[in-house]
Amino acid sequence: MRVLLISHTCQSRTEGQPRANELSRFPEMELQVLTPDRWRHYGSWRKPDVGAADFKLHTSRIALPWAGPAQSYLHWYPRLARLIREFHPEIIDLWEEPWGLVSAHTCWLRNRLMPDAKIISETEQNIDKHLPEPFERFRSYTLRNANFVVGRSLEAVNIIESKGYGGPTAVIPNAVDTKLFLPMDRHKCREELSVSGFVIGYVGRLVEEKGLGDAIDALAYCPPEVQLVIVGSGSFQHDLEKRVERLKLSERVRFLPGRSLEQLPAVMNALDALVVPSWTTASWKEQFGRVIIESHACKTPVIGSDSGAIPEVIGRGGLVFAERNARALAAAIAALASDPLRAREMGSMGFDQVQTRYTWETVAVRMHSIYLSLLEK
Repeated sequence: MRVLLISHTCQSRTEGQPRANELSRFPEMELQVLTPDRWRHYGSWRKPDVGAADFKLHTSRIALPWAGPAQSYLHWYPRLARLIREFHPEIIDLWEEPWGLVSAHTCWLRNRLMPDAKIISETEQNIDKHLPEPFERFRSYTLRNANFVVGRSLEAVNIIESKGYGGPTAVIPNAVDTKLFLPMDRHKCREELSVSGFVIGYVGRLVEEKGLGDAIDALAYCPPEVQLVIVGSGSFQHDLEKRVERLKLSERVRFLPGRSLEQLPAVMNALDALVVPSWTTASWKEQFGRVIIESHACKTPVIGSDSGAIPEVIGRGGLVFAERNARALAAAIAALASDPLRAREMGSMGFDQVQTRYTWETVAVRMHSIYLSLLEK
């Protein structure tokens, strides 16, 4: 089985390559992965993290890696035609949004060079919106040519079907590297982070739509032993710091700089609960929330808003509150702070969910079954 996986996420040894490593374990699998030689990742250029792997990793130059308002969605691989001719893939798995030029270009090349190859399109988009041209045209073309669509959530699949796609679909979530994110010595992790009391934390970008203003407002309604640790950076940090000063919460809120993925497990293990208070906007809502399963993999419960896929991913591993409602968030925090046993039980249930649904091994098994089903047709 010859599979070509096209994915900028596979630049990362921890975010994308674990999926490819698990896929390559199937004895009949001949896997090649194509990823950019550079990628703009939250404002900074990132190069591939290339290490030992059981699959062939191609790092290739991309055209239009960044195009202003169009961001990275106009990128494409000038050398893709040559790779397709040389490899003769039976399946091309596009771990890219269907409206990206890379998806449309790949479908166009498949039709001309390898018409029998099957195309899988993957999507996280969970808001029904009409895209500006040429992206709506790219999406339409990709969906007309796709043999299968994978969505990160049920909402994402519903959006694709509303755009006219009538072929087979599946909901296959993101996954977490459980060799990296795992339960650790909590006492030691809390000492290293210098925290005490009931500690809630946020990890991610500091932008308004992540709802961090609500987290700070909620803290004012919580008992004084509740502390908040915010890990990350972004344009909204100054506003958040001003909010903390105005509410006289400086002794209970700490801002820490962003950390590498390898450093985050110790942070997750130091927390009593992770908070994900995201807002839904006209153009965005949480498409998955990878930090949720990273937290669960460490047996840390999650308190999240009802934005997008958050409730679906939290499951039994935490509490869900109405977004943009600081008092509701405060009530959820207080509920866990006053009942440590319940908090630990939710953390354990989140851990169990990760083991059954959100490991890269599980995701690889499901993707492999899709590959087989397409080749049998």
